[in-house]
Amino acid sequence: MSNVIRAAARRREFLAQLAGLGALAVPGRTLAQAVTPPADPAGTVPNSVVLAQKAQSFTVHSARPLTGSVTAEFHDFDVTPNDRMFVRNNLLTPDLDAAKHVLRVRGLVEKPLEIPLAQLRKMPSFTTQSMLECAGSGRAAFQPRASGTPWSPTGGMGCPTWTGVSLADVLKMAGLRAGAAHVAFSGDDFGAVATAPKVIRSVPLAKAMERHTMIVWAMNGGDLPKVHGYPLRVVVPGWVGSASIKWLSGIEVLDAPFKGTFMDDSYRIPRTPVQPGDKLPADAVTTEAWPVKSIITLPGPGDRYKVGGRLVVRGSAWAGDNDIERVDVSLDGGKTWERAKLAMRGEKYAWRRFSLEVPLNAPGEVVILARATGDRGNTQPAVSTWNPLGYFWNAIPRVGILVDKA
Repeated sequence: MSNVIRAAARRREFLAQLAGLGALAVPGRTLAQAVTPPADPAGTVPNSVVLAQKAQSFTVHSARPLTGSVTAEFHDFDVTPNDRMFVRNNLLTPDLDAAKHVLRVRGLVEKPLEIPLAQLRKMPSFTTQSMLECAGSGRAAFQPRASGTPWSPTGGMGCPTWTGVSLADVLKMAGLRAGAAHVAFSGDDFGAVATAPKVIRSVPLAKAMERHTMIVWAMNGGDLPKVHGYPLRVVVPGWVGSASIKWLSGIEVLDAPFKGTFMDDSYRIPRTPVQPGDKLPADAVTTEAWPVKSIITLPGPGDRYKVGGRLVVRGSAWAGDNDIERVDVSLDGGKTWERAKLAMRGEKYAWRRFSLEVPLNAPGEVVILARATGDRGNTQPAVSTWNPLGYFWNAIPRVGILVDKA
């Protein structure tokens, strides 16, 4: 990495740290004058503990519930480190005891189960890398403004490794009864008030039985961090993050989709496109697999280079349940495109890294775009389809840099 890029990265880390701290302060006041947040309820992990484990570039979007992420220029990794993994709580972060944790399986099963975590960990397990992304990732880029947490256009996703058991193996242990159609997950998180709705979501049985849909206890080789679901969570790869319930304690097999706040009121999109500014139609559907998307992880916005040097563009691309077939990069704002080099295909649900290296022959501003295409011909759009709740932002990313005279 050149000294120019290192300096730019340090500057971005510093600015991002200020941005993250500022999100917890009151506008117009210094940090010392900021309003003291309410006390953390008993049985929860304080935000201060969670944030101490995150990178300086981690920006907090809301404090209660806790949400935050890093933007693409701080995400230039093949595997997302724990300190760069996004956080999207709907309630509080529970402080659970793994030694007492039990997974209960109920509903349309032949044999209801109560499996202590220690017993679950003795089952045949595997490790895989797979994508997880908040449905609202990129929401701040929608015009007009969509309701919800203002995730940046390149924040709210990650691709770490996960270790656990296939959900299908647990369901086979329980035995599925006739009529089984959906599998619902519930966790042990809770809200600051007793009336806060419990976070429960279900997925179709076919997705639940797919091998890579997992019950996991480890992330990047170590125990799940508490904010990421310790001691147990579901990972439904390629789908919206809300389907991957954290602090998992309950599984219920149903004959229809679960009815509840996080499926019927939120995490919904129009069945067919609506005009920007329109309200959510009555026939909206639950969010499921992510559409094709990419981010540019190198260079970062505003980075400076010298004529005569070389520019390396890197990034990541993914396509929900599908594979990435190609990524094209433009260095002139979209007038012309050049095919990027794709890294070797990895795990089924891992993002695919891409790169392009070119000489810098002239001074001026360079506007870099990346456009991913999936194996079914689905290509990133120039403008993301608008929806009232701000989900599935996947427009072509752009980064501007400056090339100075030698």
